[in-house]
Amino acid sequence: MPSNRREFLAGSLGLAAALVTAGCIGDSPGNTDSPTDSPESPNGSPSETEVPPPASTERTVGDATVAVFDIVAEKAVTYESIMGSGGVVAPDGKQFVVASVRSDTELEMDAFSLDAGGESWAAVDPGEEGAQNYAVADHEGGVVGSPELGGSDDARYVAFELDSPLDAEEPRIVLERGGESGEWELPEEARETLAASAPSFELDALSVPDSVDRGETLDVELTATNTTETPGRFLAAAYWPTRIADDDESHLIEQSVDAGETVMASLSIDTGDTQTDEGSATFRLSGHVDAEREVTVVGGTSTA
Repeated sequence: MPSNRREFLAGSLGLAAALVTAGCIGDSPGNTDSPTDSPESPNGSPSETEVPPPASTERTVGDATVAVFDIVAEKAVTYESIMGSGGVVAPDGKQFVVASVRSDTELEMDAFSLDAGGESWAAVDPGEEGAQNYAVADHEGGVVGSPELGGSDDARYVAFELDSPLDAEEPRIVLERGGESGEWELPEEARETLAASAPSFELDALSVPDSVDRGETLDVELTATNTTETPGRFLAAAYWPTRIADDDESHLIEQSVDAGETVMASLSIDTGDTQTDEGSATFRLSGHVDAEREVTVVGGTSTA
């Protein structure tokens, strides 16, 4: 979980300790417990250390001074919620452009679009698990136009879901405000990613125990194969129901995979705070592969 997100939760919700225990996707990623390779950063990935946006990214649009920067293109994206779960969005035939936005005036999401080759795509906020989204593709601060999640000077993000692949002329982010417009061209790396084919994965095996004693670890193993001739990142979120933060705990599985190669990953999930329905809980896998398994939790129906 990013440090400024923890500060927001501690100051505004008083739930920081509980949420960290709940295992937000950034707090207890599945690749911490799995023998995964260190994934390569996507083309144009933003820096982990926040720095002021370059002056060249600023535009005056209407009565606002706006900077759009750290523009990336990704075939699938991770996201984080301010409470509990995050996840992975990896729809077939789609891809995403995400950018950070800083402005001296409040902006609305529907004022942004991505224009390319004579077509236009409206801004979106990918991901539906948990509460209000805080970050998409490592771009933090909440989506443009959302209620304030941090300081007034904090950057927000704007995201677009496009067709994939997309080889179009002059892709650019456009802001319309007060009868004026501002434009930001996509960097070369992002344009190359948009035009490239995406990998596709098939779940070969998923091993989940039929039962687990409450408080013991739930040990999960999976294998999945990149069925294409395109290398890329395998992304999936594993969910386990917990009573903390009133949503499912999520664990991120992330691994760089060559064409035709197989992902092998394992997870060890703490079941001490499991929320069950008459003694049964559902393990879910969502992202590049999807699956569900029912698990009997021995030792009570709930710890509430």
